[in-house]
Amino acid sequence: MKRLLLLFMWAVPVWAQERPITPLELQRFDISGAPGKEVRVLKTTYSPGAVNPRHYHTSHVTFYVLEGSGIWQEDGQLPVTLKPGDSLQAKPGTVHAHRNASATEPLVFLELVIADKDQRSTVPMR
Repeated sequence: MKRLLLLFMWAVPVWAQERPITPLELQRFDISGAPGKEVRVLKTTYSPGAVNPRHYHTSHVTFYVLEGSGIWQEDGQLPVTLKPGDSLQAKPGTVHAHRNASATEPLVFLELVIADKDQRSTVPMR
């Protein structure tokens, strides 16, 4: 039953959840010598139980966990649990999902994004 519930949770759209995901942009700057590219640094908080369903990035994204525990899963791969001090890179086009592993504690991580200037980095899967 737990496995079935987990599969269902991954399918719930972010906008339909009661528990939000809150990104806070800390910094954004152009990359010298790389016209049209920028770096974005975000501190993202997942409320307890929050889920970000399947999506991919058009950019390079590195996640670094500050607090809590998160589960990342690329399509076709086993889930990976990250805890404070752990990091993971999502290459452009890699379909994946992630969620807060805790039903009681927040998950907080930094995202370092290298993207096309002023372009959206995340593309949801339908």
